[in-house]
Amino acid sequence: MYRFSAFLALLFYLFGTSISQAEGFDFSDNKLLVLSNGDAASLEAAKYFFYHLDKRNLNKEKLAIAYTEQEDSSFERSKIYIEIVPDLDCDYEIINAKGQLSIYGKDRAVLRWISYMLIDYMAIYHQLDVSDLVPNYVDFKTGKVNFAFQYRDPHLRPNMDQDISGMLFTNNVDRDWSIWGHNLGKVFPVGYSNNIYALVGGKRDNEQYCFSAIETKNAIVQYIVDNHGIDNRNPQWFTISPNDNDKVCMCDACLKLGNKTNNATPAVIALMNQLGEQFPKDHFYTIGYRTTEEVPLVNMAPNTGVLLSTVNISKAPILDKGNSHVRRFSTLLGQWKKKTPAVYLWDYISNFDEYLTPFPNLMRVQEQLLFFKNEGVDGIFMNGSGYDYAPFDDVKTYVLSAIMIDPSLSVNDLVKRYYERFYPVSGTLISDYFLDMEKGMYDRNMNIDMYSSFRTAMLTYLNPAKFKRFYADLIAIEGQLKGNEYEQVDQLISALSYVQLQLNYHQGSLQNGFLKNSNGIIEFSSDNDATLVRLRKALTYDILNYKEEKGELKIFLKEWDVLKKKRYPINKIKSIQAKGIFSGEEIDHSSLLYDNIKGFESDFHQGWFLAGEDVLLSCELNTLTKRDAILELSFLINKRHRMLSPQMVEVLIDGKIVHTFGAADFEYKENVVNLKKEIAISNGKKLEIKIYKSREVNKSIIASDEIQLY
Repeated sequence: MYRFSAFLALLFYLFGTSISQAEGFDFSDNKLLVLSNGDAASLEAAKYFFYHLDKRNLNKEKLAIAYTEQEDSSFERSKIYIEIVPDLDCDYEIINAKGQLSIYGKDRAVLRWISYMLIDYMAIYHQLDVSDLVPNYVDFKTGKVNFAFQYRDPHLRPNMDQDISGMLFTNNVDRDWSIWGHNLGKVFPVGYSNNIYALVGGKRDNEQYCFSAIETKNAIVQYIVDNHGIDNRNPQWFTISPNDNDKVCMCDACLKLGNKTNNATPAVIALMNQLGEQFPKDHFYTIGYRTTEEVPLVNMAPNTGVLLSTVNISKAPILDKGNSHVRRFSTLLGQWKKKTPAVYLWDYISNFDEYLTPFPNLMRVQEQLLFFKNEGVDGIFMNGSGYDYAPFDDVKTYVLSAIMIDPSLSVNDLVKRYYERFYPVSGTLISDYFLDMEKGMYDRNMNIDMYSSFRTAMLTYLNPAKFKRFYADLIAIEGQLKGNEYEQVDQLISALSYVQLQLNYHQGSLQNGFLKNSNGIIEFSSDNDATLVRLRKALTYDILNYKEEKGELKIFLKEWDVLKKKRYPINKIKSIQAKGIFSGEEIDHSSLLYDNIKGFESDFHQGWFLAGEDVLLSCELNTLTKRDAILELSFLINKRHRMLSPQMVEVLIDGKIVHTFGAADFEYKENVVNLKKEIAISNGKKLEIKIYKSREVNKSIIASDEIQLY
């Protein structure tokens, strides 16, 4: 709406009947006076605006800007008045009157942000250099405004830049919090008392803390005093939260406070209340997650709060209270609000298994922000790819910062204006592709988990044909780009080369040329060489990880180098149907077992067939030329994710068990277990393989690569 209003204002001005002149402040006036009320903070804010407006003035003969530290009643042209009002009953107020635009803000940060918004707005009427400013979305009409959320942190790489964060008026965990997340361990000196650790199963466990121990409190107090002092300092923010596991201290003191085997909230909140009382100017929060999700029975101190995790609610746009998980979350949120003065959310905006794969979520986030606002949420920490690059993270950071201030803004409009500003040649191409993905995900009300494989992306929102066309068009247009736009697009192409390789890998076959048959031996074609070169260039842009856990891009590239060197006989298995032996249900992605493409040892999402129960594999064979054949199987070992060597493998021919293989038959390597045996089988025989998962741990998983017969 503001763009339309501004356009109308300019149109009327050009025709000599300016709405601004008739009804309010005349933004087109070529003489402006910037002033304030005389107090030091307000004068500094006004001077800041004047300096940045004046230095961007490209035609000082047509626009004269003056600054005064005192009211000048003799100045008869337009005035811009700026004042800091700490006890303002809103976040900022604008009075748009004929001859004067008055802007009141609670603090300098608000006025700094709105100064940039105003300069960009005024560029409609004057020759101002706003090439480095994000597009404005404030209408500058008379009114009082409260931000939808008081704490706003889009945890993406651009927001780590303090200048960008200041312009967008966002928070940042590294700057705002002295202790953040699950990092309480930083307060304990090396060799500190063993009493800080939780008593679990009758023993001290150094993976979790005891929050009732006086040693724990003393260490936190000492950390605060040593790092921030006691008097004459700014307020500090601290997260007092258990480590990220399900262990709870069950010592006598914690039990007396109310701890249970799955609930550490009582002891954590008791400690926070003590700290809040001792440091009344500071702020202490815990994370409402796992063992501290349950609401405390006691009221929390006025300077405490909670970061309630949204991990258990859908990542689809529409949150319907008719759904049990949404209703439960809403109830939980309401219960926390009764106990604490501040409820922030710890939300999630990235696919942590796929940083470099486009992840459309702005429209989803916007819809959920409206829901959260209505539920009374005070702030949002949007956990994203953080310090790692992700495609489109610059526009995402801008749009998220805007809709956390005003969730009613148009995502489409914000995206298009951003690309018009910073990508003048390629912007339409990029925004069209980006918004097409966004709309598709939103229209289908799609829930994409924050830990999803590339195959999941292919089967849901990432249209392979559209992506490949976009990727090719982006490369084709790169030669027309200059300066910062060239660098940004070249960086984007480098990162998206990962996606191009993934599509080729997951869709690869002999038929489409990804593989080639050299006299019965499988080899990999050279078609991906140029894409690999582009992806290697990503390292020069400090794009170092493609996922959160063990996701070094160098390792991914090394896996490709290994893959390209592999040579092995064409598989005589034509197809495989996989079923759970216990459930009898067909298991998805059985094609991974016979696609002739080896899996990556470093990543179980790359080419590995996963099953959570014993499996029966029914194999359809190509024509065999000899009776004796080699059967080869590979299994991935990843103990953290419960992927272990199978307990047993049975080979059945025409329904009869002819071979049984156990641990003694396996060849063990660092991350992979191989089984390679000769079997006798002829044409017309039915081959079945049963794989029994490990019994060493509960809920173990089978991770199998190619089932090869040659």
